[in-house]
Amino acid sequence: MDRKEILFEILSTRRQSTTAYHKFLSTAREYYPGEMLYMREVHVIQEIGLEGLDNVSVLSEKLKITNGAVSQYLAKLEKKGFILRIQDKNDKRQFSVVLTEKGKQLYQTHKEYDKKNYEMVGKLFEEFTEEELLTALRFEEQFSKFVDMMEK
Repeated sequence: MDRKEILFEILSTRRQSTTAYHKFLSTAREYYPGEMLYMREVHVIQEIGLEGLDNVSVLSEKLKITNGAVSQYLAKLEKKGFILRIQDKNDKRQFSVVLTEKGKQLYQTHKEYDKKNYEMVGKLFEEFTEEELLTALRFEEQFSKFVDMMEK
């Protein structure tokens, strides 16, 4: 295969994996007993963390989503009993977010889920050298720049 064909194969495979990942994110699962949650909701819980957050804008930056999307996730998670939003006494537009006990349990459960899956991924990629993994990382960074350019 020449360089152009290889790049085409990489991009084709990347498109397939992106589609599969999007489907994964878009499917509700029982990450907490009796509760159907989307992975994005769980990621919001992970970013809030055990210490909570004083500034909700930080969530949109970390998750690379809009403030409006963050507000929607927070409303859903609050309704399900995973978080509490505490309004600032001086500025009614500002609020902090903390995990409830239920939210903390989900946080810990997901930490274990991630650990197990990262170990599985580690085994899947153990045949690759550190240099090859760094090359893959460099490719992903370049691809991310390309996607950012496409959005503009």
